Amino acid sequence: ALKIRSKVSSFTTYYPYAAYRNVNIPRAASLINGTVLKPGETFSMNGTVGERTAANGFTTGFIISNGVFAEDFGGGVSQVATTTYNAALFAGLEDVEHWPHSFFIDRYPPGREATVAWGSKDLRFRNDTPYGVLIEAQVTPATAASSGVVTVSVWSTKLWDVTSSSSNRYNFTIDKDDKCVPNIGYGGFDIDVTRTWRKPGESDVAKQETRTTTYIPADTVICKKPDEPPLEQ
Repeated sequence: ALKIRSKVSSFTTYYPYAAYRNVNIPRAASLINGTVLKPGETFSMNGTVGERTAANGFTTGFIISNGVFAEDFGGGVSQVATTTYNAALFAGLEDVEHWPHSFFIDRYPPGREATVAWGSKDLRFRNDTPYGVLIEAQVTPATAASSGVVTVSVWSTKLWDVTSSSSNRYNFTIDKDDKCVPNIGYGGFDIDVTRTWRKPGESDVAKQETRTTTYIPADTVICKKPDEPPLEQ
């Protein structure tokens, strides 16, 4: 009755092995999998997945908090958020709320990634089509020898051909703190991502949307206990 008839978009990301990721990522995907949005309804990742707690099936892992890595429940869930965001983007659904990470993570497409935090940052998109939308989320866990795989697909009746293009990176920034340890890290930059809608099979542009993402510099941080000798460079 909702005319959910075919796969209209699909997106896949990959992640390196960590025991906590192999718990949190499949758990979040399982809670999203099978979600149906009627026309006009809005998807909320926090509302669908719920708070990341032990009782909800999550474990502690690394998250980004205030621009640095910290340990908390739900580390790795942003992998699912990013994959879901891209599936919704290429399905042509309305972007209501998404938040990029504060600094660039190279396994995600720059300017097209999303993070979530319970109570403060959500991923939301609205089904602004006349058809129902079904979200399918699948995970192949990582091993010591192979990357984990996250695939999110959107099923509906195809309404748009959606493409995305990115600008060159610009406004490069560096951290000039004299206390920084020179090591592997990423400089900050800005990037524009343009989403283009076309009617299926047509070349004329129906509409376009450009969003700018700003990433801050990210230094490599080496942690040691106070009684440990200095690390050799």
